[in-house]
Amino acid sequence: MVNFKLPRGPNSLSGATAAAAVEVDAPYVSRTVAVEFDPEHGASTASSGARYCRLRVLARAHAEEDASASECVRVHSRTLDALGKVRVSQPFARRGGGDGGACVRFVADDDVPVGCAALTAAQRYNLRACVERALEFEVVDGECLGLVDCTFELGRVDGACGRVDGELARRAARAAFGGFDRVLTAGEVFMLDIDGAAYKVRVAETNSLNALDASTTIGYHCFRGRVRAETAMYVRALDDAKLAIDNNKGHERSIRLAEREIIHVTTRDGEMFPVHRALLRQCIALTGAVRRAGEIGESRVEIDIDVDTDVFDRVLIFLEAAELAKPPPMYDIRITETLSAAAETLGCRTLGDWCAHRLGAYASRLREYAWDEIVAHNAAGGVWLCIDGMVLDVKRWLGEHPGGDVIIPNQSLNIDASRHFEMYHSSRESFLYLKEFYIGEVAAADREKIPVPETHASDDFLAQLRAYTTFRLMSDAKVHVHLGQ
Repeated sequence: MVNFKLPRGPNSLSGATAAAAVEVDAPYVSRTVAVEFDPEHGASTASSGARYCRLRVLARAHAEEDASASECVRVHSRTLDALGKVRVSQPFARRGGGDGGACVRFVADDDVPVGCAALTAAQRYNLRACVERALEFEVVDGECLGLVDCTFELGRVDGACGRVDGELARRAARAAFGGFDRVLTAGEVFMLDIDGAAYKVRVAETNSLNALDASTTIGYHCFRGRVRAETAMYVRALDDAKLAIDNNKGHERSIRLAEREIIHVTTRDGEMFPVHRALLRQCIALTGAVRRAGEIGESRVEIDIDVDTDVFDRVLIFLEAAELAKPPPMYDIRITETLSAAAETLGCRTLGDWCAHRLGAYASRLREYAWDEIVAHNAAGGVWLCIDGMVLDVKRWLGEHPGGDVIIPNQSLNIDASRHFEMYHSSRESFLYLKEFYIGEVAAADREKIPVPETHASDDFLAQLRAYTTFRLMSDAKVHVHLGQ
C-alpha cells in the first residue's frame, strides 16, 4: 500500500528538499549536459554505458492499433541495433520519470523512420508525449519485482450507467495486460473492450506483496512490477454510482485482515492517508488510535489531525526514514519550521528534536560579512549574492535554477542584485526560498562599497522584500506578506 508520495529530487526546492549545505571552493560547473545523439540511428552516442535515447514521437498509423493497450513502441531496426548496448530487452521509461513512470518496450518496424518512435494514444498519454516532439527514453534499472496482484479501475467511456460482470472484466484485463513480463505502473490509463462496451481502465494499484505482508512491512511501496502467470487481477468501479460490478468479492476478503494494521488519518484540509500504525507509535497524541488499530473486532480506525496535507506527507517520510534507520531528507528551513509545529501537534519528540537541531544549525551560521570577503569568496569559485544587503549562498541551487545555471554567475555577482531579482522573478513566490539561502548581511560599514546598477530596484519591490524577510539579522519588519501559503 502506498501511504504517501515520494519527494522530488534531493536538490528540488519545489519538492521542499534542500541539497546538503556543502561548500566547495572551486568554480561552479554546469550539471546540465546536452546529450548527443547519432542522427543516423537516433540513439545516444555516449561511449560508456549509454542509458538514454532520444526519439521523435509519431502516432501509430492504424487507428485500430492506436487504441490498443500494447506496451510495444515501434522503432526502426537500425535504431534497435544502436540500442543494443543499453539492453533492448529492458523496459524503458520517460527520462526523469523516476520510479513511477510508465514503461514500454521497443520492437522493430522498418516502416517507422530512423530516429522516430511510433506510439499508441495510450502510450502518448501515459508518457506525457506529444506527436512530432522529441522524447528521451531511459533504461529502467534494477529488476522489476513480480506482481502478486494489481487492481484496475473501470469506467465506461460514454459515461453511461451500467453493470459488468467482474469475472468478464478480469478476463479482459488478463488478455490485455497478462503478457509474459509485461510491466505495469500505477496510474497508467488504457482503453479496453469488455463484453462489447468501451471502458477507460486505470491501473489503480500494483503490489509485489500480499495484502497482509504489505500492511506490516514498513517502507513498502510498489509503483510498478512485472505481470506473472500467478498475478491476481482485480477490478473496481471508477464511480460506484455509475458502474456496478457483479461477482467481485475476492479482493475484499483478501484485505480484511490487512486493514487491522492501518490507521486512516484525515488532515486538516480533508486528505485521507492510510498509514501503518507502526509508523505512528512515535506520535504521543495518536496513541489511542495506535492502540485501537489491530484489536479484534475493530474494523476501521479513523482519526483527524490538525496538520495540513503537505506537512503530514513530509512527517510520514521522516517517520519512515527513522523506522528504517535511514537519514531523513534535508528539508529546507521554511519547511523545517512547519514540521516543528507539526511535531508539537502530534507529540512526536523524535521529529521535534531533529527540527530543533536543524533550525539551531541554521541560526548559528548567520553573521555579518565584509564586502571584500564576499568578493574574494566569489573569486575563489563561490556564488554569494547580495540582494538589499542580504548575503545569499546559491551555489548548490544553480543546477536547479529555472532560469538556467549561468545567468546568476554571469550577471549578478559582486553587485547589488536587487534589480536583477526583481526583473526575473515576477511572482513574489520567489521570496519563499530566500531563507534557505540566507547566510547573513553585508556589514553596515561596507554597504557603500556595494556597486549598484544604473537602474535601481523599485521602491515597491524593496518594500515587499523587506516586509517578507523578517528572518534577517536585526530585522525591524512587522508585516508578513501573504503569498498563498
